[in-house]
Amino acid sequence: MSEQQRRLIIIGAAVAVVLLPLMVYALDSVRGSGEVARNVTAAGVELGGLGEEDAISAMREYESQLANTPAVFTVNGTDFVLEPTQVGLDVDEEAVVAEAMEQRRDVGFFSGFFSWFGSFGDMIELDVPVAIDPELLDDVLDDWEVEAIDLPAYEGGIIVQDTRVLPDYPRPGEGIDRIHAEEVVTESLQTIDRRAATLRTMQIEPQLTNAEIDGLTIQAARWIDAPVTLAATDPEFAITFSREELAEALVADVRTNSGAEIDLSFDAEKIGPLLTPYRSDIEQPPRDAELLIDQETTEVTLVPSRPATLLDVDLVVAALGEAADSSNNEGEFPFGEGVDAAFTTADAEAMGDIQFVSGFTTEHPAGQARVINIQLFADAVDGAMVLPGEEFSLNEHVGQRTTEKGYVPATMIQGGDLVDDVGGGVSQFATTFYNAVFYGCYENVFHKPHSYYFSRYPEVNEATISWPQPHLIFRNNTETVVIIKTSYTDTSITVQFYGDNEGCEVERQLGSRYAYTDPKEEYVANPELNPDEEDVTQRGWGGFSNTVKRVMRWPDGRVVEEDYVWKYNAAPKIIEVHPCRVPPEGGAEAPECPVQAPSVIGGSIDGAREVLEGLGLTLVEGAPIETTDESQDGVILAQSPSVDEWLEPGSAVTVQVGVYVPPEED
Repeated sequence: MSEQQRRLIIIGAAVAVVLLPLMVYALDSVRGSGEVARNVTAAGVELGGLGEEDAISAMREYESQLANTPAVFTVNGTDFVLEPTQVGLDVDEEAVVAEAMEQRRDVGFFSGFFSWFGSFGDMIELDVPVAIDPELLDDVLDDWEVEAIDLPAYEGGIIVQDTRVLPDYPRPGEGIDRIHAEEVVTESLQTIDRRAATLRTMQIEPQLTNAEIDGLTIQAARWIDAPVTLAATDPEFAITFSREELAEALVADVRTNSGAEIDLSFDAEKIGPLLTPYRSDIEQPPRDAELLIDQETTEVTLVPSRPATLLDVDLVVAALGEAADSSNNEGEFPFGEGVDAAFTTADAEAMGDIQFVSGFTTEHPAGQARVINIQLFADAVDGAMVLPGEEFSLNEHVGQRTTEKGYVPATMIQGGDLVDDVGGGVSQFATTFYNAVFYGCYENVFHKPHSYYFSRYPEVNEATISWPQPHLIFRNNTETVVIIKTSYTDTSITVQFYGDNEGCEVERQLGSRYAYTDPKEEYVANPELNPDEEDVTQRGWGGFSNTVKRVMRWPDGRVVEEDYVWKYNAAPKIIEVHPCRVPPEGGAEAPECPVQAPSVIGGSIDGAREVLEGLGLTLVEGAPIETTDESQDGVILAQSPSVDEWLEPGSAVTVQVGVYVPPEED
């Protein structure tokens, strides 16, 4: 190897030694651009290599450990255990992690390289400041002073005896040095490894004066000198607090954290139970804006919306203080505000002109059980509003029909059979509703006519509904809200739609029936019937198919046609018979029919056995019957079951034969 080659190799190696770390640094920088740099910790928590979210989670875990580690403090020789949560311990995890993310982020390639190179050996330890709530700490120290100090300093207050208010003047005494205590407690809570610390006390002079306490006493007396009433109109509610209730709840809270102050108020823990019995009156669901319609004059009145109202004791306490301090001891009852209405006043005002669009009426006999269901269903739908573009499902709006809601059993179609079920008969409402949709030019999303044809409904233009299905759903395909109004008499049900369908008019064109089908006979087992009896519970009628065309015309000349085709099944003739007469299915054997017990009285045992066994019955000899008639000897005199009673195959017939007993001689 020549000298020149050796020099090139040496130079190349030197360049490689320099370039390799730079290349590794460049790759490491790209890979870790969203992570905390290597060897960065915060209060002993390793954050290096963690992404921002993981680093925040790690700091939250550290905060949880701080919050769940008690601290011990001594006041005048008395030890107290402090749970950090009592003073609102808090760590700003986001700020700590943001600072950690900035470590070793030097500007410039080479300065960043040297910082990165040093990260393999140098540690960066960040402080984690812990904050506490001074007011919460004051509350804790107040309690500790009562227990650990014989003559604590007192800023004064009031004493309430029945409905009298007396001054409780300030007095000097010993107290915990609050400034020193805050420093000691904050420092102790900075770490998990905590040692007991002593809080020093000092002689304290009250900041409040007797004159200030006298003024507070006068104000407090005015607050409870008469009952206080809070009332509201929407929702309507009123409550009056007696003088005794006010006096029991009256409190004067002295704050000394930054200068002594006295806050006169009512205790929420005392007022809350007085409100609890009225929660159901206070807490009301949101109320949608409502457009009230006079169906005779077609006048529309807007009732504004209102959000849900909640019981907020703190709001009531504040309002109670204002009312107690007023000249008439009255004020407005405040509600907490819950979720807003789904349909607000602004929504209603944006709906435009509301007018009658379509309606339909069907009739029914009066007094039937299903009329109760129809009218309950109509009441549940009355006043419903459907926003533009929104789908409306009768089932979802009304919910399940139950006896608790007042619905009663009535006839309905279920699985092709006519049965009685709670809420039955409401398909008449569904048919009425569907036709209002049909003639209003609204979009039919889903409806299903009855399986069988009923002449009381318009052919094809009808719908059935049940729970949980089938459904009846339409969509408001206009730019105006639809308001649904219902009304009824003893013999009719009416559904009306109000809105604006841009003047669309509908023509219904009914086709001719075709594809007729005949009813079949169906046998249904009824064990209450004898084999020679039958009961026709449904007479049966034929089926057919037909088509209805909906022709929709708008004033601008636009025309849309829709065809609705439906096949009505033939309703079977349903005959109830004894189970042995129901034709078996799937090759199964029909059960043997019961037989009527024959009369075997007057015959012999052998003859009776032959007759009974021929019918599939068995003979059992019962106790003999003594007789003085020699001609009855060996003759069957009684049997059980009685003649003509229906017996299952294999049943036993018990017979009793006569036994001749000569009469006694005189």
